[in-house]
Amino acid sequence: MRPCMRPGMTKALTVSTLAALVLVGCSRTSDVQPTTVKPLTTAPTAAQEPVPVNLEFEGDAATSALRNYLREQAVAVNAGSADREQVPAFLATLTPAAQDWALPLLAENLGDRMPGPYPSGVLASERVGAERVELQVCLQDRGWQVDRTTGETLNAANYSTAQAVVLRVEDRWLVDDLVADGGQCTAADVVEERF
Repeated sequence: MRPCMRPGMTKALTVSTLAALVLVGCSRTSDVQPTTVKPLTTAPTAAQEPVPVNLEFEGDAATSALRNYLREQAVAVNAGSADREQVPAFLATLTPAAQDWALPLLAENLGDRMPGPYPSGVLASERVGAERVELQVCLQDRGWQVDRTTGETLNAANYSTAQAVVLRVEDRWLVDDLVADGGQCTAADVVEERF
């Protein structure tokens, strides 16, 4: 099963894909707070409890849009459909341009079960303009899907970074792009949500 994002591409080719991520139920649509890039923190010592880096960005519209996209993707995978007519909630999280890459990617993910959306965390957020936010995210891109019959995880967990672009389209924030960039992160950088 392929991860929820497109493999690494140049930033110039991926900007249009992330705008489609905002869902209908997003409560914050115009006041994305983070405006600076937050540096990555060092790993906690054995005596410290790991604290996800992304807690600073929880609740802002761009982060909510990304989470909505991942959630609706998992729901669609579990329903076993990548048919445009059958996944309106998934499509509602994406810009029209993002739908062009997201539907084929969704089709590639059908078959196994998702216990929830891919675990994710926002490592940095930069507001590029009134209508655009760029996120650096950590995703558990492997080891999350489970076999529908046995419930066993299909492979070992892996965490990697990606770049996301979220755009405001009218009154909603939508994912326009989500592309792996080859960076490393850890389980302490993501939040799990299970159905």
